[in-house]
Amino acid sequence: MESRECVRSSPARAVATGAVAFVCLSCGGGDLVEPDTGDIVVRTTTAGVPAGAAGYTVSVDDGEPRTIGPNEAITVAGVESGLHTVELAAVPEGCTLAGDNPRTVTVTGGGSVEVTFAVACPPPPGAVTVTISTTGTFPDPDGYSLQADRAPELPVEVNATVVLTDFSPGPHLLQLNGVAPNCTVTGENPRTIDVPASAALTVEFMITCPLATLRFTEMASRTRADLPDVWGADANNVFVVGQIDESDGGTASVVLRYDGTVWTQQLRQQNLVLRAIWGSSATDVYAVGFPPFATGAVLIHYDGNQWAPIRNFLSNVEEFAFESIWGSSATDIFAVGSAFDGLFGQALLVHYDGTEWRRMLPPESTSPSLNDVWGSGPTDVYAIGRDEVPSPAEGVILRYDGAAWSPVVQEGGLLLNGIWGSSATDVFAVGFDVSEEFEVSSAVLHFDGLAWSRLQVPSVGVLFEVWGSTPDDVYVVGEEGRLLHYDGAIWTQTRPSRQSLLGVWGSSAADVFLVGNRGTILHGVP
Repeated sequence: MESRECVRSSPARAVATGAVAFVCLSCGGGDLVEPDTGDIVVRTTTAGVPAGAAGYTVSVDDGEPRTIGPNEAITVAGVESGLHTVELAAVPEGCTLAGDNPRTVTVTGGGSVEVTFAVACPPPPGAVTVTISTTGTFPDPDGYSLQADRAPELPVEVNATVVLTDFSPGPHLLQLNGVAPNCTVTGENPRTIDVPASAALTVEFMITCPLATLRFTEMASRTRADLPDVWGADANNVFVVGQIDESDGGTASVVLRYDGTVWTQQLRQQNLVLRAIWGSSATDVYAVGFPPFATGAVLIHYDGNQWAPIRNFLSNVEEFAFESIWGSSATDIFAVGSAFDGLFGQALLVHYDGTEWRRMLPPESTSPSLNDVWGSGPTDVYAIGRDEVPSPAEGVILRYDGAAWSPVVQEGGLLLNGIWGSSATDVFAVGFDVSEEFEVSSAVLHFDGLAWSRLQVPSVGVLFEVWGSTPDDVYVVGEEGRLLHYDGAIWTQTRPSRQSLLGVWGSSAADVFLVGNRGTILHGVP
């Protein structure tokens, strides 16, 4: 064999190249030495977003796991030549890994081998914010229900914001159900929505419920009593008072209650006339009246279980009779009527402050018999009636400012029966005028916050009571079943009953009750 020598480069060449190089690694006949370690490059690719995880872990053989991102490459250096296993861990639930795991790779000395793990994760669920807004005089009284795809319906209010979650990205069907017949949904309903991945979507349902004509139908009251007043705490707690002439010539009063389904009799009491009813809640209700053959006004209270009289707090010098009751709260209640001193009826004004009932002083200039009371608050209360002392007799409206009562309207030939307002600057008083020829014509007075004025209304005779849901949704009831309605611009008249209608109240614009003679109860809904 030919011998090989070790040749060293010249010093001049070493200076030129900047280093001393050996061109022979072994002198004396030895072999070249090859590296015995290599590198493993681990790469991850992820489709979608692994929910709740920052990445994965990777380990070679049984070595210490290292963190690797969803789309990242790391190098494991210094791995001995030969076969090795590479394993990817911490893959979130719901994600799938393509291929084997662990993988077997061959490492060559001085070389590099790459292994790629492909992970597929489903897109994260999307969220949908649904805004529901309702406008108009007659909003749906029981709200709506919202349904996404085939999921159970979710009850929602007429004005609400609801966040729906766990939507898979892509198209879905959203539907608003239970919309009243008089209401209209703007846009498509149901409508298709395209939910983006990992992003919020806002959907708005706009509903318009314009003024609709109520259809009044007669209800089974199970009584022939004349019913002068109706009041309710809500649509399922409505109370009516009235009286009926008995066969022996006596008079009995009744109290009826409606639970949303049927009317039932709560009270029947002889020798009693009940004229009005009001409460602060379904378990705090007052009814007022008088005994027909004795002195003393009557005030009874319902606590949710039974009706009981409130002790007589008035003297027996005069003959008293309550005609109406109203309060701004459970501790601020006014009851009005008349006190007969032997010549004329005088104003009877009584106030409850939450502790006791006290008689109030009427104004010195006039003291009318009072038929109704209403207020916008404790310091803005109206009582209406008729003063028989002047000639001709005057219709009078008194106002209480929190300190004293004073007259704000005094008009000859006028008799006022009912008063109601939507606010301190929107008040209606109703009754009738009697001309010198004794002709009767309907009368409606309105207060706009500055002055009282007459409104032009169809003349249907005597008007008894007024109630409304808003300034542009006002009802007035009268004799011979007449009903006037005001929409904020014009008055219209109908005749839903042949019996005189004496009282009106509603839980909303779409839920109105009319009561009258011979047990008449009418219920108005769209």
